[in-house]
Parts: sequence; structure tokens; C-alpha cells
Amino acid sequence: MNRAVRAVAVLILGGLAACDQGHAVNRVSGETVQDTVATANEARASLEGSAAAGAQTYSFRGLYAGMTRARLEAGIGATAPDSTCRPAATRGHDDLVCAYDATIGPGRDRISVEATYPRAVGASESVARIVTVTRELPLDVDGVRLAQLLADAFEGQTSLLDRRDAEYGRHSAMVRMGTLRGARENYADVTIQLRGGREILTVKLSRSDPAPASQTSTPRSTAP
Repeated sequence: MNRAVRAVAVLILGGLAACDQGHAVNRVSGETVQDTVATANEARASLEGSAAAGAQTYSFRGLYAGMTRARLEAGIGATAPDSTCRPAATRGHDDLVCAYDATIGPGRDRISVEATYPRAVGASESVARIVTVTRELPLDVDGVRLAQLLADAFEGQTSLLDRRDAEYGRHSAMVRMGTLRGARENYADVTIQLRGGREILTVKLSRSDPAPASQTSTPRSTAP
């Protein structure tokens, strides 16, 4: 069990131990034990699944920037006819953007996924440069608290974190974290927005192309 999952388990146990009735309410936030547990369960589900090798890539629901298209589509149960792909030229890239709707995990949670692949590579070997997951959260999940838990977990997933910027509101959150060192840059963006009375979670995972060798090599010592 990794640190992120352990932290979620501690949150669940702490919430249950703090109250002796199932419907007890926190006097400050108005959050019930059920809400606390629902948020912890959502965080745990968000961190389950495979993760990328190495110490620079962030993983959400078993998805990460850098996985092959074949593995991504197999992981969410997508088939080619169910995806909508379109060419998208971005700065310095000739990309293909594909959108998927899927239900994943034991709870059959609904998510929408948009992945950006380079068009120059064969379909199955294409590696996702950007993976964006959107989910309409259950009513009893505290989206802002979930964003905080995910940010903590993402920080624990990398040993090369260079920045973490966050803003939290009542029903909104925006977290930007990333790795600037090493062979490539990697970023994780977590956003909570209120739409139509529901909190929407968006997690965007991205990575750059490998840096030139001259930028990743260790500078030669000039000491005598």
C-alpha cells in the first residue's frame, strides 16, 4: 500500500472514530461522516490502478501521460469505433486528440477522457502526451477536499516536484504542480468547478518531449 492510499485510509478511520453516530455533523463545516467517507472513497478510487515507471509521472485512475494508446484504451475498455478523434496541430506537434466515455472501477464510476497522441506514430504505439479526465462527482463528495487529497498524493508520487500552486474556494479549486528537472517536464492540474449544481473534477496530466542531452547531463565540475 503506497503512501497516498494509506493517507486516504487514515482519513476514513479518523472520520469514523470522530463521531459515534452515522449522521453526526461537523459543527464547523456541516459535513457528515458519510460525506467524509464518500470523499475518502473517491480519493482512493482516484489513486488505484497502474502507475508509470520512474519518479516523474503523475497517475490518476491508472492513467498517465506517457502510456501507449493501446494500453490506455484497454484500461478504460474503449474500442476504436467508440472514440472520437480529430487532428489538432499544436505548437511544435502534429497531434491526434481522441475522446472517450467510460465506466471504470468496482463502482462503475463514469469518466470522460481526452488523450492527445502524436499522429506520426502507429496507432497502437502512440504515446499519450496529455491525458485529461473529467468526472461529475457524487453529491456527497467534497470536491475541494478531494482536490487537496489528490494534490498531496501527486506530491507523494514524484521525487522531483519543483512547484505546487493552489487556490481553493467554496466549490472551486485549482492546483498546478509539476516537475521541471530530469529528462522531461511533467505536470498535473486538478480543477474543481460547479456546473448545474454539481461539482466537476478535471485532472489533466501532461508531459513534454525529452529534453536535449545537453540539458539533462550533469555539468562538469570546474574545480581545480
